[in-house]
Amino acid sequence: MDSSEHDERRTAIIHAVWQVIAQRGMGAVSIRNVAAAAGASVGRVQYWFPSKDELLRASLEAMLSNAARLHADAAGGVDDREALWQLVGHPIPRAETARAGVSVFHQYVAAAFNHPGLARMLARAKEGEEDETARLLGGLAPGLDDPRAAARSLMATADGLSMRVLIGGLTAAEAERTLRAEMDRFVS
Repeated sequence: MDSSEHDERRTAIIHAVWQVIAQRGMGAVSIRNVAAAAGASVGRVQYWFPSKDELLRASLEAMLSNAARLHADAAGGVDDREALWQLVGHPIPRAETARAGVSVFHQYVAAAFNHPGLARMLARAKEGEEDETARLLGGLAPGLDDPRAAARSLMATADGLSMRVLIGGLTAAEAERTLRAEMDRFVS
């Protein structure tokens, strides 16, 4: 089997994990359920991922890597203000497909309360996001007293607004307007 075939099979299984989470919740993730969603045998899933823990870690790692790649693509060739918006605004689900992805992400966050490995992965990702947000804020608003505190404020606002959109308390447009107003407090 060549490398691309290996990657395709592994990727199909990871996508099946996300599908199971999106449709049935994190508690439904099992090797058997993922195999069914991937159209693969249990043995094939276990070949790539010997345990449920491995499935969860690999699928979260893939989600975080994809998010970083999407941000890099979106921020390429734009000014720092737009790069900041792309970074802090990404949690807000703007389309139905994004809504499913953000929902899956939040289920990983909830699972991390009882899964230290997932918690460490998520903490590292948020630290990286905070570092980049603070760096961008420092460049855009050089007089800002504490770019890191401002970064945390923007990230927390975006995360909270994202949850409000997911549960139906706000539209994506309302959430975006609120987040842009918060961003404008730091960057005029």
